[in-house]
Amino acid sequence: MTAYAPDDQVTVSPRYMAGAGDRLADAIGPLIHLFGWPTQHDAATGHVEIDSPDGSVFCDFDPLHPLGTWWTIAHHEPYWEVQFSRQTPMEAVAAVTQALPQLLGDHR
Repeated sequence: MTAYAPDDQVTVSPRYMAGAGDRLADAIGPLIHLFGWPTQHDAATGHVEIDSPDGSVFCDFDPLHPLGTWWTIAHHEPYWEVQFSRQTPMEAVAAVTQALPQLLGDHR
């Protein structure tokens, strides 16, 4: 086995085998940085709220939710809601959040 320095970049596949990292950004980063969805963040609790530009979809990340429901993603009209627990793989959450702009007609 080859030893790597702490700052060496290593490619791992499948991605979930890479372990911890800034994976929250995988789920919400594109919505914020590429599609301009407004966000509110409480640094003390880690709670993040993101709304679509037209206000029809929202994503809520609450790592302190008493029932362990860390993610709630909902559409206002027609109403639907998806909830993910803390055990849900981040790749599954990211797959849903990355599909949201196209659902709203933004095909960038």
